[in-house]
Amino acid sequence: MSDTVRSSSSRAWVAAFLIATFGTGAMKAFGLITGPLSTALFLASFLLIIPMARANQRAMAARGVNSPAMIRYSRRFMVASLAYVALFFAAMWVARTYEPATAVRVVLAFAAALPVIFMIRAMALLLREEKDEYLRSRMIDQSLIATGILLTVATLYGFLNAFDVAPRIDAWAAFPVWAVGLGIGRLFQGDSAC
Repeated sequence: MSDTVRSSSSRAWVAAFLIATFGTGAMKAFGLITGPLSTALFLASFLLIIPMARANQRAMAARGVNSPAMIRYSRRFMVASLAYVALFFAAMWVARTYEPATAVRVVLAFAAALPVIFMIRAMALLLREEKDEYLRSRMIDQSLIATGILLTVATLYGFLNAFDVAPRIDAWAAFPVWAVGLGIGRLFQGDSAC
């Protein structure tokens, strides 16, 4: 398989994941799908993380920007991502179904956030375990771009919110914005897959 085909395959899986995830959310927001069907479709869209990560690894290997540390990172991140989806939906279901006491809701919130902490840990371990200075430098540059995007979005949106032009957004949205920024950082470096 050529590098171009591998890269195209990786981009196709990224597009499929984004379309499935955001498409399901949009359909639910517009009332086109409701109830358990919307939840099932949204959860199923996250299964696309598995082929997306595998295609991305193949594309990175073809471009020579993969390493054993990156492979471990991808596994850790994929497991944490799937755990996040499962724990988040389970915690929300328990909170909405049983309306537990505040202490239980605090535990549920921490349980839903724990996989995100493991994602951040996976990133830190990647920087520590990566032996290739060039690859480590690329990851640091991507992280700086992602951080700059997050800080810019948070600042601009914060001012829109302060002037009552935009609705409030929960703080948990910071990590997904940062992760999108990481993908943009990869694109700036010429990596075609996120």
